[in-house]
Amino acid sequence: AKLRGADVFFLADYAFGQRHEPLRIFDFDSPLVDAVRDDPTSCLLMWHARSISQFASRWLRRDYRRRDQTFNGKIKGRILVDQYVKNYLAVGEPNTVPCRTIERTQDTANNRILKAGLRYIAALSHLLPVPAARRAVMQQVAATLPKFAQVSDINVTRADIRSMSMRGPQRHYGPILRATLELLAHKFLTDHQGDTETQSFMWQMPTLFQESVRGLISSFPDISLDTAPPPRATIYDNDGVKLRSSIVDPDLVIKSVTSGAHVLLDTKYKQALSLDRGSSSPSADGEVIDLPNKLKIKVSRADVYQAVAYRKHDRWRGALSGLLYPVCLAPGQSLPHPLEIRGFGEAIYLAFVDIGPRANANIGAFHEILRELITISQQTGRDAAHV
Repeated sequence: AKLRGADVFFLADYAFGQRHEPLRIFDFDSPLVDAVRDDPTSCLLMWHARSISQFASRWLRRDYRRRDQTFNGKIKGRILVDQYVKNYLAVGEPNTVPCRTIERTQDTANNRILKAGLRYIAALSHLLPVPAARRAVMQQVAATLPKFAQVSDINVTRADIRSMSMRGPQRHYGPILRATLELLAHKFLTDHQGDTETQSFMWQMPTLFQESVRGLISSFPDISLDTAPPPRATIYDNDGVKLRSSIVDPDLVIKSVTSGAHVLLDTKYKQALSLDRGSSSPSADGEVIDLPNKLKIKVSRADVYQAVAYRKHDRWRGALSGLLYPVCLAPGQSLPHPLEIRGFGEAIYLAFVDIGPRANANIGAFHEILRELITISQQTGRDAAHV
């Protein structure tokens, strides 16, 4: 489910180029969203480019096109008698013959509009703020353009639009052409509801949240994600024979570029509710904790135990471990400072990242929190080495 106030397009921008693809593609007449976009959001451009690509693979049709040509010494198609008599025969050029031919080609008005849409997407991709999103959109456009190799490039005019056909054998062009014309008019979502009663985008929000945070961290110059293959935990019998092993894979293995200190975070896409403050209360599987700015968040005991287990692995012994939760901050609210859970040796940290309407403005605050956690991890590692 979508968190109230979450900017899913902000999350999608930073999810491109990461480990998983959490974004599902829709037909253009299907989805309804809670806000009309007036900016070239990367996932909308990617949707359109992919939809054109899928359409071209299956439905790109040849059509009959009338073409007037002048031939010298030969006749092809039907002679344009009036033009021939007035313009050529009368001036002593009987070998020059104007003709009208009917040819079957992909270079039709419909396909020219679609190719123009692809070119426009490529141009808009340069405006995207996230480099990985820019690259993803450009790669999709570059992969699709060869399907339109026989189609001319045009600057779309009213005459081109009038030449389109969405009737009869060309009726399957209707949805994609309407969406492309909206795109060329700088409308990235139409201002009317689609024909299909779809109530939400079917995105895997936990995966989208995880991958967007990976994208955010990748944009920081002094912090990186550890790309080494995850380690394993192995079970042995009494004779020391290996029975089985499993991967130990935190969602985020963050390290300092300079010191190499590690921070292990599991992303937890769980509701942070804007409620009146009250006392923290236990529940069957966790604790409800008060945060600043009248926020509450529920912390699962199982999640905490998982963070403790990560830190115990031989590869990350002494590293800082914790959980990362999304919050949607209102104007004037600041990003909550990390909380500590004590009693498991070194503290387990609960960190927060803003994914609400002001998420872009709070990227710097999130960066500072990660730097602080890395500093703590570095100090903890030194203390453990001295022991």
